[in-house]
Amino acid sequence: MPNRPATFRYRVFNGLLLASVLVLAGTSYLSLRATDAMQASVEAASHSQQVMNDIGRVWGLLGDSESHHLRYVLTGKPDFQLEYRLVLQSLNESFAGLSGHVSDNPRQVELLTRLQAMHLARSEYSATTQQLRSDANRGMTGALAAMEERVRSGQGARLLAEMRQVIVEMNAEEATLLAARNQQRNQMLQQNWATVVTASLLALFAGLVGYAATRRMQRKAAEAFRAEMQAEQARRSSQDKSIFLASMSHEIRTPMNAIFGFTNLLAEDISDPKQVAWVDSIRKSGQALLSLINDVLDLSKMEAGKMDLRDEPTDLREIVDQTLTMFRQAAADKGIRLTAEYDGQADLPLVVDPVRVRQVLINLVSNAVKYTEHGGVIVRLACHPCPKDGHCDLRIEVADTGTGIPAHQLGQIFEPFEQGDSVDGRSREGTGLGLSIARRLVDLMGGTLRVDSTVGEGSLFVFEIPERAISHESVSQQPVAGLRVDFDRLPPLEVLVVDDVAWNRELVAAYLGGSHHRVRQAVDGLAAVEQVRTAAPDVVLMDLRMPRLSGDQALQRIRASQQHDDIPVIAVTASSMNEDEEWVRARFDGYVRKPYTKAELFEALARHFPAAPDPDAPAGVASAPEAVVEPADDSTPRAPDAAALQALEALHADLPQVRRHLRMREVEAAAARMSELATTLDWPRLARHGAALTEAAATFDLPAVKRLLETCPRAAEPRHD
Repeated sequence: MPNRPATFRYRVFNGLLLASVLVLAGTSYLSLRATDAMQASVEAASHSQQVMNDIGRVWGLLGDSESHHLRYVLTGKPDFQLEYRLVLQSLNESFAGLSGHVSDNPRQVELLTRLQAMHLARSEYSATTQQLRSDANRGMTGALAAMEERVRSGQGARLLAEMRQVIVEMNAEEATLLAARNQQRNQMLQQNWATVVTASLLALFAGLVGYAATRRMQRKAAEAFRAEMQAEQARRSSQDKSIFLASMSHEIRTPMNAIFGFTNLLAEDISDPKQVAWVDSIRKSGQALLSLINDVLDLSKMEAGKMDLRDEPTDLREIVDQTLTMFRQAAADKGIRLTAEYDGQADLPLVVDPVRVRQVLINLVSNAVKYTEHGGVIVRLACHPCPKDGHCDLRIEVADTGTGIPAHQLGQIFEPFEQGDSVDGRSREGTGLGLSIARRLVDLMGGTLRVDSTVGEGSLFVFEIPERAISHESVSQQPVAGLRVDFDRLPPLEVLVVDDVAWNRELVAAYLGGSHHRVRQAVDGLAAVEQVRTAAPDVVLMDLRMPRLSGDQALQRIRASQQHDDIPVIAVTASSMNEDEEWVRARFDGYVRKPYTKAELFEALARHFPAAPDPDAPAGVASAPEAVVEPADDSTPRAPDAAALQALEALHADLPQVRRHLRMREVEAAAARMSELATTLDWPRLARHGAALTEAAATFDLPAVKRLLETCPRAAEPRHD
């Protein structure tokens, strides 16, 4: 019973819609018929107008022919006779055309037949008269008198008058017909308009009634459904955002895994110092790029006000050096300088978020290099004292000699998707997001970002954060080099690598290449399940996002088999979502996030397969009881070169500062200098010490680095018995 009103309204609504459809269909049919009839009427009227035009043309040609005829008769000039014949030819053609146009009108056919007969008689009369004129021109006796007598008879004038009367009748006949057809067309137009208007009004009325009924039904349904839909929409929006971020993380980290992995492998196979430096630059730039990628994936948090800063003691000089390294080649290609200047307490570590500071600096330097064609770019880092004890005001400037920014655009460039116009007319790539992101990050850090610019002279971007705490810890923002691991310390394993991206499978094969392990490959989850069933590998490295069968689905099938459920399955994923990591660790036997190093892979495998002790562990690592073990007779150089000994003393003077800053590039330079001096002095003790320091720096073993810097051998050390 409660549904009867709604059912009745629904039936009325359907009935009105059906009536509207029928009315519109009938209207369309009538309109089509009226349109066809009106088109036929228009064509008939156009036909009558054409007939009247043809009649007028015939009458005009008759007048022209009479004129040329009389001129020839009076003057005897052949030119007039020629003109007469040409007009006569055109007149015959006009008669033929008029005959075709009036063939559907018997009355007009009759009048045209009379007109053509009169035209034939007139043509014969004119021909005879013109012949007499020609004979008179030749001097024939009596020809001129006969011609004059013929003209005075008035026969030609009578024929022309009769023809004119017929033409008037034809024109009147066609005018009457044209008026009737025009009246018929107008009536059809009025009838068609009346039909269309009436049908449209009926359809509009039916549509309005149906629309009103529909709106009432929709309003009641929407009021009951709106709250639920809003909640569902919010849930889906959050879910879609998470899916998008996870997908982007996977798509970006997957190629980064190959970039980092093969770069580390390449670093192990080269010895040329220049190539080593290049590979190191790739590694450093890649590390910074990966940080930026993570930042882009975190932008949604910043938009939602959920971005958290991770302040930590930071070596800002190293961040500046890393940033300049990223853009040094681009600057060199353009022939511009890229330098840095330091002022105040710039050498001291400050408590800031290094990732965010690096991101802002990269955006500013990138723009400066992009818009500078001559001169150079200077990054100035300064940290000046402030009233608050243990703090200083951080100031970073990026100055360039580029094209400059017009004054009216200085505010626009910090808006999303806004990019300043190129003053020099050159096209430059960019999304217009860099400066917008930079300003929002600076605001989040409690600082300011402003710009001063002069067109044609350059721009100055100033990034200031007040009252940053000074840290006394030894820090370094250098990218950590991969550990030099020996996979043969693990028992011989058959490793199944499952990944739909070929270079990720090849990277694992390259990591394990030359060891006693065997690597199998599978392109997706289905192939992995089949290989586990047939080959029973010792361990599986499983990617998560794959076509046909995902890593999680493949894991479930492997676990479903009692014969293979004890095979360790280690997840290898590119996701950057924390909740994904927790879920994966709970389901899989291990977890490795792309991009990963050989050391991380070794660590993941060693959790399931015990590793033998490393017989080649370098002296000076944290587990060693002594920094360097040396023979008793190795305390002095074998070739005490004076210049080398002096250089060694100078190195000793620099080591306290190196130990205080602990910048890995300075540590590596000191170790390389020790090795050079050891060769010159023929001093194995110093050579072993330099090698141990190099290894400690490569493995980022800070305690060992500090100890080795403190215990660098001297040529004349006091002996303690």
